Amino acid sequence: MKIERIGENILKVTISLDDLEERNISLDSLNYNSPAAQELFWDMMEQAEVQFGFDLSDSQLIIEPISDFDDEFVITITRIDEDGDFESIHKYIRSKLRKSDLKIKKKSRKLYSTLIIYSFDSFDDLNMLSKELSTIYNGESTLYKYGNTYYLVLIRSSFTVTNINKFEALLDEYGSRVTNTNFYEGYLNEYGTKIAEGNALEIIKNYF
Repeated sequence: MKIERIGENILKVTISLDDLEERNISLDSLNYNSPAAQELFWDMMEQAEVQFGFDLSDSQLIIEPISDFDDEFVITITRIDEDGDFESIHKYIRSKLRKSDLKIKKKSRKLYSTLIIYSFDSFDDLNMLSKELSTIYNGESTLYKYGNTYYLVLIRSSFTVTNINKFEALLDEYGSRVTNTNFYEGYLNEYGTKIAEGNALEIIKNYF
């Protein structure tokens, strides 16, 4: 495992398959919720603090994959020192997406991940979305709230969509897509408030 400090608040971490094997971690189990992955993460943070004085106290972290090879993968860890807790992470990601190339944006909209998470600054937007989606979407949906922001979690394998282009367009119109979904799901489960589980969109449509 190789750790490099490439900016005041940014680490670059290179992890090989040998590193994972030493810790009995498979690629399939490498997500926010697995104990082995969390132990690996804190090993990285301790090493970064010893090597570079990378202090994590009172900080939020963004973890992003930047490349994936046959025998290793590389991630960046960005420290955010704002006092705005989880919402500062959301603003950071939205700022990065606005600066991205249009072609990259379009590519990122393809639904490869099992989880799809969108954030909403207004419950009214979420309410309007639930009514718009009712004719083309059927499946599970879970709603969280953290701070003043709502987070809608959809599980790709559990839903059917009759018009995928309209489905994506509506989500993008009313909300903002969240990247690094496995990390966010774990974070929301731990620190967010779960408002509705399994049928959140149906509840919103019927009662609001």
